[in-house]
Amino acid sequence: MKNINLTELIKPITTEDFFKSYWPHSHLFIPAAKGKLKAIFDIQQLHDIENLVETRSLKVRACLPDYDDEYSSIHLDPQDALKAYRNSMTLVFDSMQTQNSVISQSLDQIRRDLGLVTGGENDLCKARSIAYATPSGGGTRLHFDANANFIIQISGSKQWILAPNTSVQNPTERFTTGSLEMSAALEKQCHDVLLDEPPEDAIEINMEPGCVLFVPRGYWHATTTFEDSLSLNFTFSQPTWADVFTKSLQEFLLTSSDWRELADGLSSSDKNRKAQALSRFEVLVKKLSTELPALSGTKLLTESGLLEKSDNE
Repeated sequence: MKNINLTELIKPITTEDFFKSYWPHSHLFIPAAKGKLKAIFDIQQLHDIENLVETRSLKVRACLPDYDDEYSSIHLDPQDALKAYRNSMTLVFDSMQTQNSVISQSLDQIRRDLGLVTGGENDLCKARSIAYATPSGGGTRLHFDANANFIIQISGSKQWILAPNTSVQNPTERFTTGSLEMSAALEKQCHDVLLDEPPEDAIEINMEPGCVLFVPRGYWHATTTFEDSLSLNFTFSQPTWADVFTKSLQEFLLTSSDWRELADGLSSSDKNRKAQALSRFEVLVKKLSTELPALSGTKLLTESGLLEKSDNE
């Protein structure tokens, strides 16, 4: 069975227009078109929730009713998932790429088409596919993610409320309105108060079977269902230049026996040991500062495996 690529996913928008006008900062809604994404809609697992549960080999997340956010959830065995669904709990099927080869191959192809770096074992992109089965009346409260999402509405319908994020640009952490705490990283990134409700100019989108929606990293969104809904997401973490630099620099530093030394005494209660550790680190950092001007970004990327040598030929 044929997998899909980015071109098919966003048709009739061209990839050239997508990269010019939407990726990675602006949302994109694409209405359903007859025959589009046939390879996805032919997957038997996605024909209904019973099939999805029956063919599942991993646990299923069931969202708790006390707080309408997918991360307020419990893990259930597949045989118990339908009972939770029939009790108005949204089901989240993580790692769909491990459950179906078409989804797996499509996910990988879309990632490559987007040009997102992986980085081998320590995957910076963390591409994954997630299915959401939301019973009528369910939904999620206003939040934004630190990843980019492509949503395909498989069956039923879902209403989305979208709004650009004017409080933090390129967030590296997720946030949900009503959260009692904000991560320290996100607090440093914010330059304005975060929303607690959708703004007046928020965009309303109704997702019907076959519709595709691109939701960028950091974009505010909330959902509501008025009938049972099943959707499939292709989700991609957003490797930052900071991620790329620190990973490639670490690989470079680990070629030196000095940098491979134990960071001995850095958190010691012995003041002398701690002082020696800090002094040693200062020496290493100052030595590195003299080497950095001669370092090539391409060389760092190539030697760390983030860039294949053939990519630069």
